Amino acid sequence: MDKHTLKNLICGKLWIWKVWDTVNVNYHERPAEFFLGSGEDQGFSFVALEFTKDGKVDFPTKIGFVPPEFIYWNFNEEQQRIEFLNEDRNPKVFAGLPKIGVYGARVIDFADGNGMLVNFFDYGVETNVPVTQRGFFVSRTQYDIEKQRVLSRMGYNTYWLDDADTLIAFFNQAYENLINHPELEEVVISRSGELEVESSPQDDQLLLANYGEGFSFDYCVGSREIVLELLIKILFANNLRQLDPDDQRSEIEMAEQIVNEQFSDRCVFK
Repeated sequence: MDKHTLKNLICGKLWIWKVWDTVNVNYHERPAEFFLGSGEDQGFSFVALEFTKDGKVDFPTKIGFVPPEFIYWNFNEEQQRIEFLNEDRNPKVFAGLPKIGVYGARVIDFADGNGMLVNFFDYGVETNVPVTQRGFFVSRTQYDIEKQRVLSRMGYNTYWLDDADTLIAFFNQAYENLINHPELEEVVISRSGELEVESSPQDDQLLLANYGEGFSFDYCVGSREIVLELLIKILFANNLRQLDPDDQRSEIEMAEQIVNEQFSDRCVFK
């Protein structure tokens, strides 16, 4: 990873500082908020920080003092680690690259293993609330409250589609819901109910999972524009297929042909 990519991942977001709670029995599973000062009883808030693009570290919550090891930040590309610097710009604390971790959030682990920084997707430093620009479309038969909680923390609104026996019936519902929600910028269509790929494709790419197991369209993700383009072309081609008695292709064969002929240079298969 280069510094430009890292900046896009971490800057301008609210990172909550958490430590492993050694008091509770389940401390290995639930990290707790960290306080600098006398704690919330004295009016102090949990510690959160922001990485700024000019290399500074800001603390937007009310804390007792600013830790002197966290004045600046830097990315060591050679060692692939984040470095926190003091006033003299000497590295004092080290951390790993952001990854998908606890509660489905993005996590940066400190190298000493004593804590982490957690950002729930799209929690910014200005509003501190999730921006619901991600949509996860899934069949009602795949309903799972725990998965929905994880998706919510990852910044996804879940849209339940009625059970459908065919691919076209499922895509019809996905298309109608997407049209009814113009605020969505990133779309996941998952017939299996799984969020199988942690990273999103580029804006001009369509990601299809489970391709090695057969072209089943169990999972696809992309920007609103490319997903709508795919759905419209498949649904339109299906209407023509039904009007042509010589067209003996199945729904899957028809959809696969459209992807191969019109999206091959824009597809990523996982």
